[in-house]
Amino acid sequence: MKISIGPCLFDWGKQGISDFYKRMAFETEADILYIGEVVCSKRLHLSPQELIKLAEELKSSGKEIVLSMLGLVMTEEEQVEIRQMAQLAKEVGLHIEANDMASIGVGEGQPMVAGPHICSYNPETLDFLEEVGVDRVVLPVELSAKYISGIFRDVKSIESEVFAYGRLPLTFSARCYTARAFNLPKVNCQYKCGDYPDGMPMHTQENKQFLVINGIETMSELVYNLIGDLKTLQDMNIDILRLSPQSKNMADVVNIWKSAIKGKIGRKEALAKLLEINGNDPFCNGYFHERPGLEFI
Repeated sequence: MKISIGPCLFDWGKQGISDFYKRMAFETEADILYIGEVVCSKRLHLSPQELIKLAEELKSSGKEIVLSMLGLVMTEEEQVEIRQMAQLAKEVGLHIEANDMASIGVGEGQPMVAGPHICSYNPETLDFLEEVGVDRVVLPVELSAKYISGIFRDVKSIESEVFAYGRLPLTFSARCYTARAFNLPKVNCQYKCGDYPDGMPMHTQENKQFLVINGIETMSELVYNLIGDLKTLQDMNIDILRLSPQSKNMADVVNIWKSAIKGKIGRKEALAKLLEINGNDPFCNGYFHERPGLEFI
């Protein structure tokens, strides 16, 4: 079972993103790195050419590098951007991660990963995706273990990847929630996302933390964590576990997961270590157990 580090979903700036992935490439035992902007085209601090240059540098670590595409393609300019990304990836032999069907259309015929924002809910969808070039599917985050097993029951040729750790990316909207929180228009957002390296907490009217807003994206307030379900994931023959970037202690998170996969530490010890890293804040994993997402089983 491999470990992937997903695309950074937050605005850490050009240097912050580059430094983060260099650390993940050369200081952790992760197997796959996804780089590229998924949430907002205004955050494309690295041009397609700069992303390719970074990918080439990261490849020297021996890890697989995948270029991630936008989760919501809304303008012609964004379509031009994803076409350019797909072409450059093809030229240097990299997979692209499509998170919108527009990217599936652009990348048809070249190696692709269907990201968690593609609605891969049944074997028939996997058959279609395979026909257009997809050889790995990252399952939507709300699916249970039972549902995932059903989707992949008779599928042998497509790799399976499951979101296993991090704040859940739940929805996208054309409106920028972060800009709206500051009474700013989306076109003049002043890059307020950059002030919240792990997203902006949102509270209910009863002042209880509920969700995290991240530009046009809504995320879970609790960190999703399937470390306690590692044996189930192994029994399901899941190929890859995705850990989503966070601003602190990410190398430690990766190494704990890798140690648990190798059997060097038990699941209970791994959970205790991750809980400490998370400031003893609770985790969630309800979706995996067919329960409300906020719950932790």
